[in-house]
Amino acid sequence: MIHSLTGTILGVQGNTVILEANGIGFEVICSRTVLNDCTAGETKRIITSLQFSEAGAVIYGFASEREREFFTRLTGVKGVGGRTAIAILSELPLDAVVEAVRSANVAAFSRVPGIGKKTAERLCFELKNIAALRTIGTDPQDLTPKADNAGSVIDALLSLGFSRADAGGVINLLRAAHGEDFPALSEEDLLRLALRELHK
Repeated sequence: MIHSLTGTILGVQGNTVILEANGIGFEVICSRTVLNDCTAGETKRIITSLQFSEAGAVIYGFASEREREFFTRLTGVKGVGGRTAIAILSELPLDAVVEAVRSANVAAFSRVPGIGKKTAERLCFELKNIAALRTIGTDPQDLTPKADNAGSVIDALLSLGFSRADAGGVINLLRAAHGEDFPALSEEDLLRLALRELHK
């Protein structure tokens, strides 16, 4: 198994990083986190997973051990291969994927190209074990709405007829998507983004 590759980035083509290590050019299909941090000419270490299929061997690349471990869990779900799993990690930040599983947010997975409703439902069902989520470094306590404008926006969503599960789930999704910028979102902006997600 190829645990990681360290070398010079020759270029990025779509979701593939061309990495030269010890004179060999490797094509590594990477998560969005890796792609956003790759610049041609730089030296970089990419955590990898070598997968085999009827089409041959494929190397997938990740920004962290945690990301790779969740990729492995995703490919353990019936109907989810390596390319589908990497598409999920490219469409959604890892914490947003975990939250989608925790809240059974089928719609979040259905937005990923190549994933239908049945596969999305299977992902939510087969990965819902909270103990499994803890093993990849995510405690459900860290996914509950906290201070800033989240509380008032959740109240606003409840008054509009949304369930507490949907309101809390979309806030956690936005928190994961915006990261450190989340606290800076105004109540108006946060409500607008939440409604956009809930109506997708």
